[in-house]
Amino acid sequence: MNRDDVRIGELAAWVYRPATASDTCVVMAHGFSLTRHDGLEPFAEAFAGAGANVVCFDHRYLGDSGGQPRQRFRAADQLADWRAAIDYARGLDGVTRIVLWGYSFSGGHCATLATGDVRPDAVMLLCPFLDGLDRVRVTRPGLIAWITPRAIADMAGRHTTIPVTGPVGSRAAMPLEGEEAGFAVAVGEGSPWRNEISPAVFLTVALHRPWAKAASATMPVFVGMGDRDITVSAKAIHKFVDRAPDATLVGYDADHFTVFAPPERDQIIDDQVDFLRRVMAANH
Repeated sequence: MNRDDVRIGELAAWVYRPATASDTCVVMAHGFSLTRHDGLEPFAEAFAGAGANVVCFDHRYLGDSGGQPRQRFRAADQLADWRAAIDYARGLDGVTRIVLWGYSFSGGHCATLATGDVRPDAVMLLCPFLDGLDRVRVTRPGLIAWITPRAIADMAGRHTTIPVTGPVGSRAAMPLEGEEAGFAVAVGEGSPWRNEISPAVFLTVALHRPWAKAASATMPVFVGMGDRDITVSAKAIHKFVDRAPDATLVGYDADHFTVFAPPERDQIIDDQVDFLRRVMAANH
């Protein structure tokens, strides 16, 4: 395989091309605040090694991608980024089949796109964030009270950031037990990831419920979840799988972040490569 650095508008992306021509392209990006440098390379390399093209990108405002102000999070902008990356992938020589891969918040994005008008040929979700209301329910009222005025200011155009993560009980977007240590597991050496993010999304996160439209995800869907994951809602994942017509659920002895560390990571990659090969072998 070979890997090229490309720009898709403001988006920085790696494009992997397999050793032999392929009609399939996996489009992938990371979850909340994370970058392509944070554990995605082994997955992308494995998919290319299995014979697929891969487009792996950073969302705007994050990582190597452009956009100002830095560390801004806007779900609508990220969905637009996904659409741009998918359009780019569809334009690669010989590509007629698109597979989406998403983790955590980007898993929610992939679920949203799969139940909308994008109609990918298959989807791979890892620890997907499918119900924001459940996350709100486990967030301390004092933390909600601290974030809310900052989120309002950010939404009103006064760019501000808060820590992505921190110790349990701290003022951060993700301070549940194990989350600070989990980011340390996921973030790669030399990564451009920064422990700050704009908080406007928290004003509407309770409305983020991609599981509710799962019946529209008629393509093959692989869903991997960590059996010890407290960051995203296991109940929502099960609801999605129960409603999606062709979804396969695989559980792993992992939390939300150790899916990026051996041995769990290696097993997940093997399982996703098997799924991808079945997709590539199927008739359109």
